[in-house]
Amino acid sequence: MQKKSRMTALVLLCLAPPVSGAQGPEETAGEPEKLEPFKAEYRINVSRIPIGISAELELRPQEREDHYNIEFRIDSWLMNNTESSTFAWRECEPRTESYTHEFRGFGRRRNYEMEFDWGSPVTVTTTANERGSDEEVTTQEAPDNILDELTMLLQSRCLLREGREQYSVDTVYGTRIREHAVKVVDRETLSTPVGEMETLVIRKQRDPDSDRHTMFWVAPELDYMLIRARHRESRLLYGELNLRRYSGPM
Repeated sequence: MQKKSRMTALVLLCLAPPVSGAQGPEETAGEPEKLEPFKAEYRINVSRIPIGISAELELRPQEREDHYNIEFRIDSWLMNNTESSTFAWRECEPRTESYTHEFRGFGRRRNYEMEFDWGSPVTVTTTANERGSDEEVTTQEAPDNILDELTMLLQSRCLLREGREQYSVDTVYGTRIREHAVKVVDRETLSTPVGEMETLVIRKQRDPDSDRHTMFWVAPELDYMLIRARHRESRLLYGELNLRRYSGPM
């Protein structure tokens, strides 16, 4: 039940890197880190499918202080996909309150709702419904630093800004907890919608013994916004994501 369809997983893996969202390094020591709203549009191409897919990633503040929502959307004739996370943000650390994932496409349907309880121990309750089947509700313990697959983006951005070039983060999706190993491997200049940018090239890998990996290009000048991503699932299954439009902090 936990596995996404191969193409869906490929698309979503392209959006699990460090990205922007908070103010830059000019903030003074001891000043609370605030997140600035942004909206980014990407073009995704998968393997040999000739038609690209548009995706949007958007961060919005909530009415409660230091609470935000980040959402990833795909709306195309191939698929409809929405991932959304509502979370608290304090001292560059996200604490998810709820995470939802709705997917329709390729003969598949999935609805996941995850509620996070930050007591002792931390627990995550998942309500899952696939292909119109009965709901399945599970509750599991999770590490104190657990992230969902969207708040991971913001946490990674903070670690990079601190100068960390190698680190790991834990995420939960359904009942599966994953450890992601992240490493800066190069620097490269890329053309972006706002001009040429120096980028860090980052490699993310879950299994050190596997060829499956994802490469990301993020721009420190845009507060580590994701510019490009490439994921290799196998020799024949791969995907690439490129930034098309961006509105947010510069």
